[in-house]
Amino acid sequence: MNKALRPASIIAAVILGLSAACFAAQIRASLAPTHVEVEPIGTAPQAKFENLVTFCMDRDGNLLACDAGASRIVKLDPDGKRLATWKLDFAPWAIHACPEGIVYVAGPAVVAKLDASGKVLKKVESDGGNFPDGRPSGITATDKDVFLNVGFGWSLRSVSSIARFDRDLGSPATIVENLRGCCQRLDIVSKDEQLYVAENSRYRVLKCDREGRVLAKWGRRHRTDIAGFGSCCNPMNLCFGPEGELYTAESGLGRIKRYTPDGRFLGLVGYVGVERFNTAGRLAASCSNIALAVNKDASRIYVLDFKNNIIRVLARSAGPDTRLDAR
Repeated sequence: MNKALRPASIIAAVILGLSAACFAAQIRASLAPTHVEVEPIGTAPQAKFENLVTFCMDRDGNLLACDAGASRIVKLDPDGKRLATWKLDFAPWAIHACPEGIVYVAGPAVVAKLDASGKVLKKVESDGGNFPDGRPSGITATDKDVFLNVGFGWSLRSVSSIARFDRDLGSPATIVENLRGCCQRLDIVSKDEQLYVAENSRYRVLKCDREGRVLAKWGRRHRTDIAGFGSCCNPMNLCFGPEGELYTAESGLGRIKRYTPDGRFLGLVGYVGVERFNTAGRLAASCSNIALAVNKDASRIYVLDFKNNIIRVLARSAGPDTRLDAR
């Protein structure tokens, strides 16, 4: 009886061994960055910003950079060449570009709808009651709605609220309150009519419907496991890639990673050269906006270096593609 079972036992052992080897290879791949840092944008005299606070990518792959210090949006090509400057009568702090060309911009107590050339089509202001008038740190849009996040308070005691508008910035309604975003920063993105929230003070991502109801949540704090989120309060910023994967950016670490929308870790994208803080005594210094954008083939990742007033660029490495889902 034992002799009859021996071949099956050998086969099972071989299968287990191959599975373990495959799993180990996947782990190694997840730790290998797919991109490396190249020349940043914003160091040349003609491309310098007064106070670069965030940016997004438009439908043509150009960057729309919010220079709050000069109350303007600077349009740049993928290599950082200035294409246009859109002047505003408010300081832009959050921006989102839609596939059809419409751009939504938010500043302190104001939200505006722009066309693809930067012309303001509509602007609405907060009276404190129609929608929250805190500091904007995220704006996104679906086919039906526009969502705006604003923050109140400071440091780890900050709380955030999300307001919803229709696409013409009418019918404002606050759908979520008391979210935890450090230093008034809480990024939001949307996909398939659902909202994804980087609730960084709780080290997690929330998936919500248009009413603000939480459909799912994932993420955890961890200093050593790369699939977790480290430093002060992370993930700080989110962005969807061309294949529907969710990119995360970690403030204080300069680390960019990829996940499925439901939180399965796909791998390390790379690091940008920002200061890295890991001790509690420097929490405030490490908490800064680190907005990101991904081009159409994910060959270039753009990351905001808030403290140095530039956009860092990660380019796909010339080595073999080590992404977990590339196998």
